[in-house]
Amino acid sequence: MASGVAMAEFHAQPADLDTITDFAAAVASQVSKDNLDRMSLDLAIKTLRVKAMFDELANYSDARLGPKVLAETFLSRRKLREISATTTDAGICDALLVLADSSLSPLARVAPLIKMVQPLGEGAPDVAYELLHFLEPTQYCLATSWVWNPLTETGAIKLLLAEEFNLFGENEMDSLSILNFATEYLGQTIDAAGLLVGSDRYFAMDVFLAGVYGVYMSTVLEMRMTKEFKKILPPLDQLMRRLLGIYQKEVK
Repeated sequence: MASGVAMAEFHAQPADLDTITDFAAAVASQVSKDNLDRMSLDLAIKTLRVKAMFDELANYSDARLGPKVLAETFLSRRKLREISATTTDAGICDALLVLADSSLSPLARVAPLIKMVQPLGEGAPDVAYELLHFLEPTQYCLATSWVWNPLTETGAIKLLLAEEFNLFGENEMDSLSILNFATEYLGQTIDAAGLLVGSDRYFAMDVFLAGVYGVYMSTVLEMRMTKEFKKILPPLDQLMRRLLGIYQKEVK
């Protein structure tokens, strides 16, 4: 993954190894290795499906392909009607074609789509960054807000990094580069510790991050909710699949 940030620039250990181990144990206690393997495989299948759709977009004859691509993402699947009410299918396709243009900077690539899906509010960038990741998973990390939200300074990756590690750069492009580096470094560290599950390290890292955020989210909700409401919390594997946009692929 091209991050543009050299590891030598950081003198402290970026990874919080104790916390990583604790989260790995929490996920393993609730989700089987086979299930985690299936999630990683489903993500590999998802990226092939997304790439195939983008290949079709190059010479699309049916603008309805645009909403079908959006339906692959976690947030936009349920909001397609609202998005379609404010734009056209052809407009969505045009924004997706810009996202597919690797000659542009990542920020230039995601900008038109973020503007196009404004009915999602603060979640609009998540759609663009999720598609960018699954279009080029080895080049761009999953930069959605549940992974890292710079406005609230929260997210799965923040929970795994040493407290002194700074995810903010001098500008938005620099910050994205640092996030890419941090994700890559953590992936290597967690893989070396034997804690990643899945044949592809990039998708296994996505699964790990979803597990971390799912455990965190469940813990926070359990602390704040009444006993009755706790019963409606979905199992961790379902939370993870929703975050990763593969819930419809869940194996019962």
